Amino acid sequence: MNDLHIELIGAIIGLTYITLEYRASWWLWIAGMVMSLFYIYIFALANCYAWAITYLYYLGANVYGVLVWKKNSGGKSYSGISNLPKKYVARLSGLTLLLTFLILIIVSRYTDTNIPVSESFSTALSVVGMWLLAKKYLQHWVVWMNVNAIYVIANLYIGLYFSAVLFTVYFVVSVMGFIRWRKLAGE
Repeated sequence: MNDLHIELIGAIIGLTYITLEYRASWWLWIAGMVMSLFYIYIFALANCYAWAITYLYYLGANVYGVLVWKKNSGGKSYSGISNLPKKYVARLSGLTLLLTFLILIIVSRYTDTNIPVSESFSTALSVVGMWLLAKKYLQHWVVWMNVNAIYVIANLYIGLYFSAVLFTVYFVVSVMGFIRWRKLAGE
């Protein structure tokens, strides 16, 4: 199996993941674990080390997500969706900026990435986005809209075309997911 096939399979698993996330199904976490393994390899091969490490983080976050969703949902995946408390907005924004800066220093000094700024910012947003998703905050979709837009452009730039298509779909589903989860939350 060549690297193009691995990227295609990873993208297909990614489509399964986003479909499950859209449906607010806890099975998204299982698909996320499998997809993470593929994208650790794909992004390491593309010299996008922060993204590879992000997917290593996703692997752990998916385990955490299964545990949190099962505990807080009472068997109903869509229950417990809520708005992010305003007290977290400034803290999470500050954390995102701090992580971006730290990751940028590391990838600029110690890797040969071609996209240090977009890789650093999207990685920082992704860390925050996974936490928001695990907590079932509606606003996780807004974070993913931004992450996915960055990934589309960056993946086109580095030549990962299947991944660019995947993240284009993710962007569209992020918009639709926000609308759907808002309805599920009773807004």
